[in-house]
Amino acid sequence: MATQTMTGTIAAQLDERRIGARQIWIVVLVQLILMIDGLDIQLLGLVTPVILSEWQVERAAFGPALAASLFGLALGAGMGGRLGDMFGRKRVLTISAFLFGTATIVAAFADTVTHMAIIRFISGLGFGAAAPSSIALVTEWLPRRAQAKMVAFLSIGTPFGGMVGSLALQVLLPTLGWRGCFILCGLLTLAVAVLALIALPESAAYLIGRGERDRAAKLLRRVAGITGFSSPAPAAAIPAGPATPRESMFARRYRRLTLGGWLLFFSAQFIAYSFVSWAPTFLTMAKFPMDQALQASFSFNLFAMMASILTGLLIHRHGSLRVALGASLLTAVSLALLAVTLFGAVAPPDAAVYWTVMVGVAGVGIFASTAIAVGYALLALGYSEQIRSTGIGVGLMIGRSGGVLTALAGGVLLSLAGDQSWPFFAVMLVLSVMILVGTLTIDRHIAAD
Repeated sequence: MATQTMTGTIAAQLDERRIGARQIWIVVLVQLILMIDGLDIQLLGLVTPVILSEWQVERAAFGPALAASLFGLALGAGMGGRLGDMFGRKRVLTISAFLFGTATIVAAFADTVTHMAIIRFISGLGFGAAAPSSIALVTEWLPRRAQAKMVAFLSIGTPFGGMVGSLALQVLLPTLGWRGCFILCGLLTLAVAVLALIALPESAAYLIGRGERDRAAKLLRRVAGITGFSSPAPAAAIPAGPATPRESMFARRYRRLTLGGWLLFFSAQFIAYSFVSWAPTFLTMAKFPMDQALQASFSFNLFAMMASILTGLLIHRHGSLRVALGASLLTAVSLALLAVTLFGAVAPPDAAVYWTVMVGVAGVGIFASTAIAVGYALLALGYSEQIRSTGIGVGLMIGRSGGVLTALAGGVLLSLAGDQSWPFFAVMLVLSVMILVGTLTIDRHIAAD
């Protein structure tokens, strides 16, 4: 088709050029949005013990408030991916940021679990819709040699935001209280959304798919220095208006990628969101002081971020299959270490227990995040431009539904054995095996260079 030929020509010309400053700026700005997104997502989980004490509610009763944002995340990812293919990556990304920034400010005024759940659901819609369009936008402005690395790099946004939150809350929480922290985070989000609205370009490949060839040509010259797309659009071009993807992620050639990617994402994100939502809680159950529980959350996010940065390099060196297989096995080892160490805890941790738990939490952060980063790369590079945002979005929707379940079930699992957390870790271990199954199902792995 004419449109596919033109977008293919763009990709070929991007491959021939060095990555310019404007392309790097796109990556930086999108990553900033995802970092704020990650901070907003994790904020409620980080302050949950404080709210539980203030509102005098049980852990299981607070589960719906945590689950609501993740349920919104799941729906937002699926809808946002489709909307990104229809109405543009930039438009959906900026509107999403405005939505979750505003909702985060409003959440500061919640005074019941129900109110918090409703507001966090709305926040979650914005959180979820931002990711697929951001990944598609960055992918379509980069040469193919850099795409897997940069997609993996983008996946650090959520853990880095949580890491910053874990660190900042140790200072801000005693000063501002949890409500002030929500207001500050929301204002920061709105500021970044305004910056994106002003400075972020639309995807040229998306514009060509809509038939907006002249607008795409101007962006290509300005952002990447590519010329040759300034002539009028051919008669066969798609008229301006919402693009209609002509492929399906359920087509035979995508089937195993779709199903395996869903299973990998569901399992890895179930584990990751379990730690995001409940790590401070299961550690305080094991007699860890609140400051040490926040340090563990910081450790989880720090090592998750490092893993995401390295995953792109590992994929290029070893291929996505080997990397994902190793990540699934080492996630299981880290979970087992934590389960054994925390079992039967009845007193505050000594130095040996403290550092063992930090190693275990860091291990889960490293290896679960590696699996997630591999999943991002596989979905971003496995689908064509016509359905890329939709494919990423639906994959994230399935993955984040694992987050919904763990938010709902985490409090229950942590209550099944009194003050012991072993049922929680037993479920996490089963999910680590499911990462392995999903990895082996996928048939469109990225080969090593």
